[in-house]
Amino acid sequence: MSACKEKSVLEMVKSNKNKVLPSAALAVLSGLIAPIGQQAFADDLGETTIRADGTSVHVMNLKDVDISVLIDDVSAITGHTFVVHPSVRGRVTVSSQTPLTDREVFQVFLSTLRVHGFTAIPSRGGVYKVVPEQSASAEAALARSSVVGDQFETAVIRLRNFDATEAAKMIKPITNPQGQLTASASSNTLIVVDYAANISRVRKVIGEIDEDQSQTLTIPLINVSATEMAKTINGMKGNGRGAAGFDVTAIAVESNNSLVVKGDVTDVIKVQKIINDLDVTNASDDSSLKVLSLKHSEAKDIAPILEVMGQRLAEQSSASSTVKGVPKIAIYEPTNSLVVSATPMVLRQLERVVEELDKRRSQVLVEAIIVELSDNAARELGLEFVLGGANGSSSTPFAATNFTRTTPNVLSIAGALALDSDDFGETTSSSLQTAAINSLIGTAGGLLGVGGQTSDGTIFGAILNAVDTDVSSNVLSTPHLLTMDNEKASITVGQEVPITTGEALGTNNSNPFRTVERKPLGVTLEVEPQIGEGDSIKLNLRQEVSSIFDSIDGDFITNNREINTTILADDGEIVVLGGLIQEEETLNIQKIPLLGDIPGLGRAFSSEGKTKKRTNLMIFLKPTIVRDAETMRRATDQKYRYIREEQLAASRSERASLDVFMKDVLGVDSEE
Repeated sequence: MSACKEKSVLEMVKSNKNKVLPSAALAVLSGLIAPIGQQAFADDLGETTIRADGTSVHVMNLKDVDISVLIDDVSAITGHTFVVHPSVRGRVTVSSQTPLTDREVFQVFLSTLRVHGFTAIPSRGGVYKVVPEQSASAEAALARSSVVGDQFETAVIRLRNFDATEAAKMIKPITNPQGQLTASASSNTLIVVDYAANISRVRKVIGEIDEDQSQTLTIPLINVSATEMAKTINGMKGNGRGAAGFDVTAIAVESNNSLVVKGDVTDVIKVQKIINDLDVTNASDDSSLKVLSLKHSEAKDIAPILEVMGQRLAEQSSASSTVKGVPKIAIYEPTNSLVVSATPMVLRQLERVVEELDKRRSQVLVEAIIVELSDNAARELGLEFVLGGANGSSSTPFAATNFTRTTPNVLSIAGALALDSDDFGETTSSSLQTAAINSLIGTAGGLLGVGGQTSDGTIFGAILNAVDTDVSSNVLSTPHLLTMDNEKASITVGQEVPITTGEALGTNNSNPFRTVERKPLGVTLEVEPQIGEGDSIKLNLRQEVSSIFDSIDGDFITNNREINTTILADDGEIVVLGGLIQEEETLNIQKIPLLGDIPGLGRAFSSEGKTKKRTNLMIFLKPTIVRDAETMRRATDQKYRYIREEQLAASRSERASLDVFMKDVLGVDSEE
């Protein structure tokens, strides 16, 4: 039958697949097909039969036909759309004696493509790409349960116990030459691109390879510490490059002094024999002697604890065995070590106690900021006058105002005005001039005065004095202190000032003496930190700030500000400890009775002084936990840079003197 006839008959069959064909058409087809069931007909594949349930089965019988014919017929039977690569060419032969369903026909189609070096790759929308095997690995989709055996797919296989790189070398021979095999060492996985049937075989092989062949064994110890034994066994491990050693890992269990060993079965058996040989004791001696070197704690502090614990452990062990004896503990201070003699069991337990106690302790950096702001303001306004006759000849009565808060003294100046009078002696004139000059020297503020002597000898004078004083101060102290957890520390920066505490005079002043006590003044910070859970810090602290305020008759008046408190703060948190906000205002008025109360005019008969003092004092604190060298380095660098920049700003040079000192004396170049 020619190709045209084959196509025309096939189209007729497909168009009438579920219908009863006319008698003329059946007569035409009767010579071409052999009935094997109800409504049997033939297409390019061979014989096709429609079953009673409506499904079709096919007996494939193709001999040396073009591969495009096979693709067309399979597309018509399965309903799939195929996109064929231009290089897909050739002739195929397919023969079957058993009827095949549509699904089975598609599987035979895929197998036929694979035999001839082609494959079908599923794409979106039910479309299949028919391409050479060389191009299939780059487009293979991830493995799916619906993919049949002769389609390319991509599988990701994770290994748990075996190295993926080594597994790739082992399975490479069983993979398709046109596929791809990649091993990822970081995730210990294999990426396989191959036919689905072949990937299934690869999975089974990997499953056999990736089985855990190691053995885990728990070995109880009697005489040797589990920690020491674990170090010994782990030190015997090989380096994985063919060197002698055991492929095992040992983990110490301190609670029951046992060892968990995991590794190759043969090596585990060998290691077990070594452990049993090491875990022996001398039968003639029931005690062990060991030197415990301490790294962070003081031996004199740990020894009393071990003595108490050793006695209790000895009592417990003697109740269950015939072994008796209290452990003996000695201290060797030059190396900060403990020498312990006890039974093996008690010695192991005392070692665990030492390991738990002898740990590096954290430190706490406490930084305080003390700020005191004060503002003092004073105002003085006074008017003094004098009026009187000279030499007693004037009829003018004597009148004057003189206030203690106002300078200069108007009486001294008025007396100096009368120096030219003949009745004044030279000595008296000199005294009056000196008093007037001293009165003017002690003057502050502004002065406005008038004075003189009339022709009849009357002396008069008036002085107006106005003073406005404003003094502000800002005192800032920043003490900081580094101490270990649960250790009390203090820092004091100041001076010692002599304070008279007693004075006595003997009979006729024969043996006078004075007792003096030196009192420290300055800034003092005492702190005892305790680190709690969640980086909280409990601080028992005392903060004191003292200074000299004034002196009276050789004795000092001191200011003292002190805080004693216990606070709870978080790591790096700034808290306020306490403070003082004080404001004091004083008004002092001196006046002549009745005359000073006259509205307006009374200002001429009074002197007024007003003083206002305001003080703000605050103390802040910041605790920082220092657990490692990195935190310590950051804190040190911060303070070092601050001092260095202050020196550079003060000296205006390119290098601070602190840098020179660090390099020349300590041998450290701070600029690196």
